[in-house]
Amino acid sequence: MGKTWVVFVGNSEYEVYEDLHETERDIKLMKSALDNYIIDSIIYKQNMTKEQMEEFFNVSLQEKIIDNEVKSLMIWYAGHGKYIDNVGYWLPVDARVEKISTLYNINYLREALLSYSENLKHTLVVTDACESGPAFYQAMRSIPQNRHCDEITVTRYSSSQTLVSSGYEFSPEPSIFTRTFATLLTHNINPCLPIENVVNQLIMAASRNNQPIPRFGKITGMQDEGGTFFFIKKQ
Repeated sequence: MGKTWVVFVGNSEYEVYEDLHETERDIKLMKSALDNYIIDSIIYKQNMTKEQMEEFFNVSLQEKIIDNEVKSLMIWYAGHGKYIDNVGYWLPVDARVEKISTLYNINYLREALLSYSENLKHTLVVTDACESGPAFYQAMRSIPQNRHCDEITVTRYSSSQTLVSSGYEFSPEPSIFTRTFATLLTHNINPCLPIENVVNQLIMAASRNNQPIPRFGKITGMQDEGGTFFFIKKQ
């Protein structure tokens, strides 16, 4: 996987929208679950305004990726989201209901990622909020097949993947999506955990609990050679 970084963005204290009291706890749970995996750096950004989100993804993160020769990147967003006219938005803490211009268009993130995608081999964007929207990703038409650690050679092939919970927009309760994801990481006994295996367990957990079914797919317009994102356990 090469040098692997994880970026968490947790927006919970909103000026207009309802506060999300579980967001910080959910991210702490994920950070703890990743302790036993090879993650070279974790960046945690809290309660970001739109201006801060744009500057971070367009400038700061790009510089860090290039300067540190990062090869694998997971971005995890937890917070409110909106889905308007086939476009998905992440809601900065200063978002205004009546002004779309105050929302963070998820396609801006894709454009930012494209600007430094040549430096990355594997990109995984996880959204624990409302659906990102069809313009951002090409959804899998069927349940993805489980992959195995002996397929580790597929890390030589690039991947650009996204996973969406469709959670917080509909329910501010504790995220079953995050709790299940963290549990899978914590109790995994194999030397690695492919994201497809996580997705299949998340789908089953959502079905059992009458939650929105997570969506998994490839990021539109970004290079994907059929590889995948592996969480590699420490020896």
